[in-house]
Amino acid sequence: MDERLRKFAVLNNKGGVGKSTLAVHLAHGLALRGERVLLIDMDGQNDASLFLGFSSEDYDKSLYEILMGRGEVGLSDCILPARERLDLLPSARLDRVNAALYREPDVSRFLHEKFRGLEELGYDRVIVDCGPQRSRINDAVLYFVDGVIVPVQVEAAAVRAVGNIYEYLSDLGLDAGMVRMVVPNMYDQRTSEGKENLEFIREFFADADIVTEPIQRRVRITESGKLGKTVYEYDREASRQFEQIVERLARSNGKKK
Repeated sequence: MDERLRKFAVLNNKGGVGKSTLAVHLAHGLALRGERVLLIDMDGQNDASLFLGFSSEDYDKSLYEILMGRGEVGLSDCILPARERLDLLPSARLDRVNAALYREPDVSRFLHEKFRGLEELGYDRVIVDCGPQRSRINDAVLYFVDGVIVPVQVEAAAVRAVGNIYEYLSDLGLDAGMVRMVVPNMYDQRTSEGKENLEFIREFFADADIVTEPIQRRVRITESGKLGKTVYEYDREASRQFEQIVERLARSNGKKK
């Protein structure tokens, strides 16, 4: 892969933590800063695609053809222009892909092979929106990317599960240093529980300096996704929450330790 191409997975083994919302806004935010970004939708619910205004009716080729095909369909055939400098690689039938990967003895190089030629398309950054579970697809993604961004809903159940990503990386033989950012999400500063949970997250990762400022719970963020827009297009005030996270990611070189 091209040395300038940096690849990040947005992953949490728990659903409902705002993972796809974060992936979309990181991707669009980087594009607005002038980077060429590819967002790969690898969540079976296709929320990242929907949040950018795309449904399955908008494409007839997807990630499925790349992962399960024999080279008849190229990467560029499946990529959609989503915004200026931001492209989308949508997915379909990921359950079939996952089942097929369980028949593979080793998936550590699977995506490197399937995405061969990606560096020639001129992207600076790849953001992968992953499904909320351990799966063979997510195994392959973690072997492929340079770093992991973990959104954590600032509620008790999500906070208690925050260490699961390290167990996942360890099981795959990957370095814990791949976790580059932990993003407290859906934070409600009006409640004592919210403040306590945010403090727990900060204490848990105190030695790593990877916890960002929290993203507040905002109705406008939810509304924008339902309309197929990002908050950069829908609500300038709400978008400011993502800017410091995008800035931090832009400074990261993304290389494995």
